[in-house]
Amino acid sequence: MAFEILTNKRKNKKGQITIFIILALIIVVSAFIIYFVFRKPVTTEVVTEENPYGYIRACTFDALKNAVNILDEQGGDIYPKGSVRYLGKNITYLCYTSNFYSPCANQRPLLVEHIQKQLSDYMASELSKCFNSLKSKLENKYSVEMGEMSSNLKLKSGEIDVEIKRKLLIRGDGKNQEYENFNIVFENQIYDLTKIAMEIANQESEFCSFDILGFMITYPKYSLNKFITGDSDTIYSIKDRKTNQEFKFAIRSCVLPAGF
Repeated sequence: MAFEILTNKRKNKKGQITIFIILALIIVVSAFIIYFVFRKPVTTEVVTEENPYGYIRACTFDALKNAVNILDEQGGDIYPKGSVRYLGKNITYLCYTSNFYSPCANQRPLLVEHIQKQLSDYMASELSKCFNSLKSKLENKYSVEMGEMSSNLKLKSGEIDVEIKRKLLIRGDGKNQEYENFNIVFENQIYDLTKIAMEIANQESEFCSFDILGFMITYPKYSLNKFITGDSDTIYSIKDRKTNQEFKFAIRSCVLPAGF
């Protein structure tokens, strides 16, 4: 009797293990099916002069990425003025005072608009280079005409929109192509990071501090750090945890004299 009970228990245990294995296999197989059925197809666009729109878009992306990297590292200025040297970079003060004990004065109350202007000015010459490069490559095979260019750049949450208007006529080799509007969306977090930087500067100017821990608890998608230099400058960094994009800037506020 005891032997039969023990045998039944072993059978039940083996049966439970078998059920768990089957369930695990079903979950794994289902996950693979969902992934391969519902995932977005990956398309690779060949970027050559034979695809003018793709060529201009790729060239614009490269220029924007380079410009944003500079702005992120230098506190929102392509060519910093009113900055502190830190780790080999000139980082702009967003809030500054030269007096001891005094709260800082906000140096960039319209930081988003300032960065948008910086990017617009930088991209104007870069876009001209992109089109001139395209024209030079196309002229090896085609007759090319280009009109005057106008562009409009706008920062938005999670992206940078660039609207370019320039008539481009390509003729030859049995082709007759005409382009005029190049509308480009570049995914980037500089707008959102800039808004946080403005809030930090505003609170530093009013309270001489900013609650980093409280902010990260409220907004866990961001990582905030600050470092106080030997000259009592505070270097803030704001990082988007998903993209790892990081914006740095400097604050000098409520500084104590040496010895305090």
